[in-house]
Amino acid sequence: MRVARERRIGSPVWVLLFALLFLPLHSAFSDDGSSVKRRLTNQDVVAMVSLGISEDVILTKIRAASAAGNGSTSFDTSVEGLKALKAANVPDSILKAMIDPTPAAPTVVNLAGAATLSPNLPPPEVGMYWKDGSNFVLIQGQAISQSKVGGRAANVFTYGIKQVHWDAFVNGPTSNNRVRELRPTFYVYVPDGASAADYVLLKLNKKGDRREFQIGTFGGWLGGSSGPERGREIPFKSDHVGIRTYRVSLSSELKPGEYGFFMATGQQSATVGEMAGKGAGGAATGRIYDFTIPE
Repeated sequence: MRVARERRIGSPVWVLLFALLFLPLHSAFSDDGSSVKRRLTNQDVVAMVSLGISEDVILTKIRAASAAGNGSTSFDTSVEGLKALKAANVPDSILKAMIDPTPAAPTVVNLAGAATLSPNLPPPEVGMYWKDGSNFVLIQGQAISQSKVGGRAANVFTYGIKQVHWDAFVNGPTSNNRVRELRPTFYVYVPDGASAADYVLLKLNKKGDRREFQIGTFGGWLGGSSGPERGREIPFKSDHVGIRTYRVSLSSELKPGEYGFFMATGQQSATVGEMAGKGAGGAATGRIYDFTIPE
């Protein structure tokens, strides 16, 4: 009697009934059975934005969920849905991904001719390069936005009594760019519309934990002037050797010390003129490619 009952329980009918009842329940759970699968919705996106999660992370989440398929996303991108998302400060880039999660194809630029790089010229990227044998070593530049007037911080008034010099300074007692040659050759790839004539080579003064150079004078009845201190300017010859590319050659050897190619933005000249009448300090603007000649 017991044997017959066990056979009935194990019959194909009971197996089919078990599958119909329990397999749908299992599919509603995640693979580890710990939580119910959820679709990514508008509310999830709004919650991530409100938590301050970056756009890149949210975009990655949307695209990953979309790639998983099986209805992993359920976005309402109707006009009303988009209005609600915009009211919740959801960025446009995320709205675009919710509508179409496929990443944008990269832009392809077709050149009229073959693009070749000459091994005798630096890369076509704006900057200063030291020619070290057959290698081009990039001289890391930095913006100049700090200055001092007559040994004091900017915004000092001279009250029309005397003329003072206006100095810009570079942080650090020495440059990280080390040029191990007393008469180096440099190459400069200039910004559009510029030339090598827009640069000056200067000997920098070491002052404690920084290096300085003069960019103008102002104050007093003598008026004002702009430009580096002449005694610190080092002459060089420049030859146009390629598109926006110049070779810079020195006429003599450099002594060990701190140097820099300075390119002004043109704003400090007007500022000096204004300060000549007002007697007030200001900020220098420009870019310097500093380097050191070691002992």
